[in-house]
Amino acid sequence: MTSRVIVLNGVSSSGKTTLALELQRQLSENYLRCSLDMFWNMTPPMVPASSVSFPKLKPAMAQCVRALVETGHNVIVDTIYSGEETQFEMNQALDGIKKVTVKVECDLRVLKQREKKRGDRKIGLAESQLETVHEGVCYDLTINTSGKSVVDSAQFLIDFVKTA
Repeated sequence: MTSRVIVLNGVSSSGKTTLALELQRQLSENYLRCSLDMFWNMTPPMVPASSVSFPKLKPAMAQCVRALVETGHNVIVDTIYSGEETQFEMNQALDGIKKVTVKVECDLRVLKQREKKRGDRKIGLAESQLETVHEGVCYDLTINTSGKSVVDSAQFLIDFVKTA
């Protein structure tokens, strides 16, 4: 069987990680989770974890995803695109690999509540990303995590992946 990639793209606190973890629980095949947060956590603590300080981190992540797929792994990518340029880099790295790209969105009111509850994100980060994350990005599916349970959201995505 050919390895697959599920790309979850959305602003901080939109529910990507929670959805990815639920997908790992529900999917009948094993999927590794490759998260942009994991890559930012590799940066030195004294250097701001940003695209300015590390402009090639997202393309490097895309190449890592390709390496995982080429070694026979299914992968769920939990990321925050900087618009269509970042999607282009991911698509270029994954050329020829079967993937589904999912827009993970959430109402602003809920994003703000989640940021406060998390405590590990700068308040206003999600709102500041709303303009660029989805700009020019092409999706196969959209999931709004505001009112739907993570179990139902994951099942909706799994049903879609089965037919894609």
